[in-house]
Amino acid sequence: MSKNIPIEAEKTEVGPCHYSVTVKVPGDRVTQEFDHAYKAAAQGMKIPGFRPGKAPVSVLRQMMGDGVKEHAKEHIFEHCSGDAIETLGLRGDVLRILDFDPEPYEVVEGEDLEFTFELETLPIVELPDWTELDVEPADIEATDEQYQETLASLGANHQKFDDVEDGAVDEELLADIDLVYELDGEAGPEAAGLKFGLGSPLYGADADKYDEALRGTKAGSEFELDVEFNEGFSIEEWVGKTGQAKITVNKVVQPRVATEEELAEALGIEGAEELKKRVMERLGFDNEQRERDRQAAELLDSVVRLRPFDMPARMIEEEAVSTIKNNMERMQQQGATEEQAKEEAGKHEDEVKEDCERRLKNWFVLRKIAQSEKIRVSNKDLDMAYRQLGAQQGVDVKMVKQYYKENKMVDGLRSDIMESKARAFLVDTIGKQRENAVASAE
Repeated sequence: MSKNIPIEAEKTEVGPCHYSVTVKVPGDRVTQEFDHAYKAAAQGMKIPGFRPGKAPVSVLRQMMGDGVKEHAKEHIFEHCSGDAIETLGLRGDVLRILDFDPEPYEVVEGEDLEFTFELETLPIVELPDWTELDVEPADIEATDEQYQETLASLGANHQKFDDVEDGAVDEELLADIDLVYELDGEAGPEAAGLKFGLGSPLYGADADKYDEALRGTKAGSEFELDVEFNEGFSIEEWVGKTGQAKITVNKVVQPRVATEEELAEALGIEGAEELKKRVMERLGFDNEQRERDRQAAELLDSVVRLRPFDMPARMIEEEAVSTIKNNMERMQQQGATEEQAKEEAGKHEDEVKEDCERRLKNWFVLRKIAQSEKIRVSNKDLDMAYRQLGAQQGVDVKMVKQYYKENKMVDGLRSDIMESKARAFLVDTIGKQRENAVASAE
């Protein structure tokens, strides 16, 4: 293929990292692109009298007629916009071309063509010297207050129930019950030792009738409730029918959080002292991770403050719109109406935009750190991430790998790992710098 006939290009800045590019394509180049398009369309065609790919363009034009014109038009805009980017020295800096529509342009063989498109470029990020950065470290030692809060949370998740003699079910006391589901006198699923209280309706039963029947019951009480067997019930033939739940109250109990000794026993730990030791170790680890995250965030903010740079406005806007949409969906899932979610999201729109800009700037800084320090994500890093994800979800690591590959999520995971490694590099570098300064002062 002959060398492409050059085009002319000039750019005009229309905003931060945002340019309008005007391209002038001489008529000879337009013809050349049509020739390219005909040859590309003829690939694989058998043309009598010519070896594959060797038929002259004049023959191809006679055979194909006007059918290739739209393909040629696409060729011209694609190739010439790429050449324009190269000519302007933007190769490698372009983030994306924005909403270019070729439809309004008429392309005629042999005639000059002029068209305009807009593009966004990557922000220009400069890193300061690491000696310009510092962050005051905070104490990460676990406190007794944290221990007590964790203990209360663990205790609530491992509730104990004390018998209440002559007690009656109310807002504070629960019933320890046995129940049997029945349909037309036929016994079905049953369960024993269930703990039920007011406001926690039985499967398939009317909530008000359930509360009315349970309130005030004592040990030895018996009652039954009508229940609807809904989709998913264990006996498929009963689905859609109405039966009964026969309930026997074994005893009335007072729920409470478990003590340290009871927690240790429930968790398979030898004694309250060992429980405290393990909880404090875990709290110390969590504190360290939170402190590293805090330091990384503060250091990234310092980089942006010391070496400010512009971001594409449209990118920030799109990120904010996506974030607001996700927030609204989450609020609706939690019970808010669409109108309530929209109104609440509107109150925080400016705050969301600021946060999106900050997050995007931090990401580009981390990307620059990774490039500058040659931070790479290896297959070993990916395998470790797959194992961690598998352990968290309780699934085989092979299934995790397959899921990420099938859903084209590997690049996203690789980016997350890169970001994490760049954050760690930043925190560790400044930490060592601080330690060396302290050692020198001593």
